[in-house]
Amino acid sequence: MGIEHSPKGSAESADSGSAATTAPTLIGSVQRALRLVEAMYAEGGATAKRLSRLTGIPLPTVYHLLRTLSHEGYVQREGGAFRLSDDVPLAS
Repeated sequence: MGIEHSPKGSAESADSGSAATTAPTLIGSVQRALRLVEAMYAEGGATAKRLSRLTGIPLPTVYHLLRTLSHEGYVQREGGAFRLSDDVPLAS
């Protein structure tokens, strides 16, 4: 997709002077939703099945995440394809 992500467990500590570093607490559902957003951006839109294949996220989970992203105004469905909304509701 053209976007590289740090592997799990490779995050650097916010306090670089600390002798003991701890991995940040990450929320998997947010990470999966962001993978979908990235895939839709890269593809310009895709079916849920294609998004599942591209991201490795199980199809039922893709549908749940797309439903939520759609409800919040980030995603539009056109026929069988999902794409990012033209007016993504980001804070300015």
